[in-house]
Amino acid sequence: MNIKALLQTAVGKYQSTKPNGSNGALGLAKEVLHISNGSLSRKVNPNDDGSHCSPEEVITICRESGDHAPLQAMAIELGYVLMPLQVGAVSEMAPSLAGNFKELGEWLQAASAAASSPNGALTDNVINNLQRELFEGIFTSMQTFNEIRAKHEASKPGLRAVA
Repeated sequence: MNIKALLQTAVGKYQSTKPNGSNGALGLAKEVLHISNGSLSRKVNPNDDGSHCSPEEVITICRESGDHAPLQAMAIELGYVLMPLQVGAVSEMAPSLAGNFKELGEWLQAASAAASSPNGALTDNVINNLQRELFEGIFTSMQTFNEIRAKHEASKPGLRAVA
């Protein structure tokens, strides 16, 4: 996958929010990254091996352009899949969500390995491990659900006695 080509496309999608601002590389370079248009164009040119974006610049380009394809491609290159989260939920629910994703990933790895095993290669231990991973995923999902339910219950007004 050519990450620089994806970055170049993302840069081209930038739309300035300023009344007289510029779109694309010119606007993104000048208004957001505070570098020259030429520097940004070199950094995202798929044919220029001498210049690269920093990780922070990649995040800024993706956030400002709304095009997350470069980040998704990098994740896929490393064997990961990105999932969008609601920004407000990230900070308070991050530990629970991270646990859910970890357990789901372990379950999917175990299920994938079991499904790709040749006929007769599955053992009771493999099935038991698969079941354990499944139950751990369900358990962590239930914990997160209970946290959300508790938050909901806490937000309800209390009952008042009426005389």
